[in-house]
Amino acid sequence: MRIASLRGRSALVLLLINLLVGALTVAAFLVTARGVANAFARRFAEKSALLDKARVLAPIEREVALARKLADSDVMRAWCRAEDDPAARTAALAELASFRRAFADHSYFFVPATSRHYYFNNAADEFRGRELSYTLEPGDPDNTWYFDTMATVPEFALHVDSSQHLGLLKVWINVVVQDHGRKVGLAGTGVDLSAFMRETTQGGDRAVTTVLVDRKGVLQAYPNAQYMDYNARMKDEPRRMTLAQLLGSDADRALLAARIARLASGQSAVEVFPLVVEGRHCLVAATFMGEIGWVNLALVDPSQVMGLRPFTPILGFMLLSLVLTVALVSLLLNRMVLQPLERLTASSQRIAEGQYDTRLPVDRQDEIGRLTGTFNHMAATIRDHTANLERKVEERTEALSKANQKLTESSRKIMDSLDYAHLIQASMLPKAETLAAAIPDHFVLFRPRDIVGGDFYAFARDARGFLVAVGDCAGHGVPGAFMSMSASAVLEQLLGRLGPEDPALILGELNDAMKSLLHQSERALGSGRLDNGLDLALVRVLPGEGKARFAGARLALWTVGPDGALQEHKGDPQSLGYRRSLADFHFTNTDIPLAGADGFYLFTDGILDQHGGPQGFGFGQRRLREVILGMRGQPMAIQRGILESSLRHYQGNNLQRDDITFMGFRLGPDSQQE
Repeated sequence: MRIASLRGRSALVLLLINLLVGALTVAAFLVTARGVANAFARRFAEKSALLDKARVLAPIEREVALARKLADSDVMRAWCRAEDDPAARTAALAELASFRRAFADHSYFFVPATSRHYYFNNAADEFRGRELSYTLEPGDPDNTWYFDTMATVPEFALHVDSSQHLGLLKVWINVVVQDHGRKVGLAGTGVDLSAFMRETTQGGDRAVTTVLVDRKGVLQAYPNAQYMDYNARMKDEPRRMTLAQLLGSDADRALLAARIARLASGQSAVEVFPLVVEGRHCLVAATFMGEIGWVNLALVDPSQVMGLRPFTPILGFMLLSLVLTVALVSLLLNRMVLQPLERLTASSQRIAEGQYDTRLPVDRQDEIGRLTGTFNHMAATIRDHTANLERKVEERTEALSKANQKLTESSRKIMDSLDYAHLIQASMLPKAETLAAAIPDHFVLFRPRDIVGGDFYAFARDARGFLVAVGDCAGHGVPGAFMSMSASAVLEQLLGRLGPEDPALILGELNDAMKSLLHQSERALGSGRLDNGLDLALVRVLPGEGKARFAGARLALWTVGPDGALQEHKGDPQSLGYRRSLADFHFTNTDIPLAGADGFYLFTDGILDQHGGPQGFGFGQRRLREVILGMRGQPMAIQRGILESSLRHYQGNNLQRDDITFMGFRLGPDSQQE
């Protein structure tokens, strides 16, 4: 590139100006902003964390102290030793009433260990005289908190939980009542979750978000109410939501775990470090609240800590530099480029209007001069191309039409193949008249996501009764259809060889057969091969014997009794045919009396996972239960219409997410086997 040329002079001038202005602007901004903002944000985060720790601990420590005082009462110990003693009961209830007025929530609970009776009263004192609410049973998932606390907690513990019996959602303070070193009861109070969230996570400064987690990182307080509601209702503690799940990378998760460990071990009082939480870059200051075993984290948005006011001089300098740069570049371009190009543009316009005989004098040797010569050559070229343009357009149009015809033909062949595959898959399903002859009152909702899919259902009838099956194979479309037809064929062979009497045995044999068919051995685990398999539910119905036998591989059977109660019979947590499926797994049978079932329902998870509604959530078990109970007593044909209408209304304009198969049937006099 020659410096004397127009391109060389313009490039050199622009480069020097941009380098000068950019260097001054970046240097001023980095020196002024980075150091000040980072140091201020760090100090602000540390201060916020310490203030939040004091603000959070004060009310909780007060409630914990009161609850421990209640648990240390001799009156309460005496009642635990003799719960049926009227005098001890009267004194204990008076003691509880006194503490209820002192608690911030004005509520209490007390559980003597010998009877596991749950005594409760609230702020409205509406349970006076009937404080005994219910008895804690070991098998009830809602009561797991009590038995875990009595087994593992030495003195007291806090947890977020819900009470299905009382209809409450609270942060509970549980204190163990001890009598000569022996755990004889559990006492405590609760704090309303919404008030707890406001006090701990909404400090009023939009630059700071307060989060509370336990030593394992499980969320105890977070501004998103949906997360806290989920944790409060999730009885399985390992499945509760953690702060680590909200982070953007494994590196952030490792950093968070390391800093919590340092705080819990007492190596530091405050830890400050960066994290990306739910897509937001935050500066985190964390402190450990040893009194309750929780970690307080102040998430600071650095952009909210300092506004633009301190950087006004730099911004003004940047603006002034930009204005000067634009003015200088405009002046230079106008004199060196734009004015010469205006003359060239006017001549080019005449060429564009069809005056191809226009020629410009070439009186410069730089880029403008060479561009003028190029325009002269362009005019001659366009004159030659115009004559052939129409012919070339016709040739290209014809070629495009032929290509479009080939594409249409290819698309038609693909659709014909899929339609034929659909007919093949449909031919392997039980015929409607066969099902109607054995189970007059039934319905089947079969909706592959694509034209063909991985779901299937099967039916077999003999002299004693019949067997129905619903399966969900891995994959959708053509791959899923191949899997479903293979699984259906293998199931039919096993029924012919083993008979329908033992559904659990059939599942075990089908697991071995599919692993063999798909070459899914343990040695192939690291080979990179695709892993395929299926989930399956089998129900053997014996009307003459008044019972049904169910076995499932990750699929369940729902029954509705004459009293309107819906019962879920879960299958075993084991799929069939996958490499991870255990070859020696023993499936279990569940016997169900027919007299206690007014309706049987088998379905794949496609209906539960179908997203829709205003939030785009899955259809879910709760909504499906409501639909089934709402249509109880209706003929199965009408139930199908109600189910389809409910699903269609919830799905709305959302695409179908998975293959859907749903079978319902009810036994009547016509279903008795000869």
